[in-house]
Amino acid sequence: MNKITKLFSLTVIIFALPLAAADMNFTPMTDTSLSGKIGTVKTVKKYRSVSSCQALCASKTSCAAFTVNESKGTCTILKSVKKEVANTNATSGKKS
Repeated sequence: MNKITKLFSLTVIIFALPLAAADMNFTPMTDTSLSGKIGTVKTVKKYRSVSSCQALCASKTSCAAFTVNESKGTCTILKSVKKEVANTNATSGKKS
């Protein structure tokens, strides 16, 4: 049982550190939608929050930015950013 507890603790630390670091690597942009070369679009509930969409972007080396559109229920991962547009239903973040 002791080995299982240690393994679980180590697993939590390994997964928590990248998420905490990911918060510092993005420039947040409220009320902004980004467009550019799309890497992927997720519509499942799991990726509809800013934090989960940002974590998905952080996990992909090709991701330059993300946009969460609350009215559409989408998380868009961008490989490059070409344009920023005002959008009160969106929150975006660029890797810095």
